[in-house]
Amino acid sequence: MTPPVPTKVFVVDDSAVVRERLITLLAEVPNVTIVGEAERPSEAIAGIQRQRPDIVVLDISMPGGSGLQVLETVKKDKPAPMVIMLTNFDHPQYRNRCMQLGADHFLDKSNSFERVIEIVRSFHPAALPASQ
Repeated sequence: MTPPVPTKVFVVDDSAVVRERLITLLAEVPNVTIVGEAERPSEAIAGIQRQRPDIVVLDISMPGGSGLQVLETVKKDKPAPMVIMLTNFDHPQYRNRCMQLGADHFLDKSNSFERVIEIVRSFHPAALPASQ
């Protein structure tokens, strides 16, 4: 029996503490590999395009740009990764804009770390919409 292909995850947040916490939590999920991390939008775009992750966990507010730029850019790639927005900016206007740009999930950083883990744990590549 062929072992399952690992789910590749890329983490983008300007806070090293948040990135480390997410990476630690995600490392406990079976069959998940962290393929990269970034704290700035330019690093994120380059790393995501190079590593081709299945899932990107993405913050909105970062120095040198915005997670919205990253979201818009990586969702143009084919196949596009699943993007989980994890932010302190849990406002309707940000949620709406992220969803318009193709975000798959929009979560509040103050109370949704476990939800990120649940989403990653339940990820199946076939679950991505065909339009991506």
